Amino acid sequence: MVLNAEMKCFNPEIRREINISSHTYVVNDKYYLVDFSAWNEEIRDWLANKEGLTLGNEHLHAVKHLRSMYAQNSRHPALRAITSELSKQFGAPKGTTKYFHILFPRGIHQAYLVAGIPMQDSCC
Repeated sequence: MVLNAEMKCFNPEIRREINISSHTYVVNDKYYLVDFSAWNEEIRDWLANKEGLTLGNEHLHAVKHLRSMYAQNSRHPALRAITSELSKQFGAPKGTTKYFHILFPRGIHQAYLVAGIPMQDSCC
């Protein structure tokens, strides 16, 4: 099935350049990094700020774990894998989907964005 322009989650042909300090980052029309390897703390903090997030230890741990899992598998990690890791690191009360949504109110895709994980066609 071919999606028409109105049904697409994002337009892969639209690119934006974000200039921070002396570095330029290329993002898509939803502000997801195009190149996973271009991510660093500078763009992480810029994206978090754009999303209205103040990053704490749990955020940073989740982002680090998401990046590690994506680097190993080249696939978007499932929410359950992240909540399980948060539970191991910070205790069972912080390893729930509900707590994850306190950290990232817009859900797993917001965490992918801050972690610099490129958006895929199936990510709506």
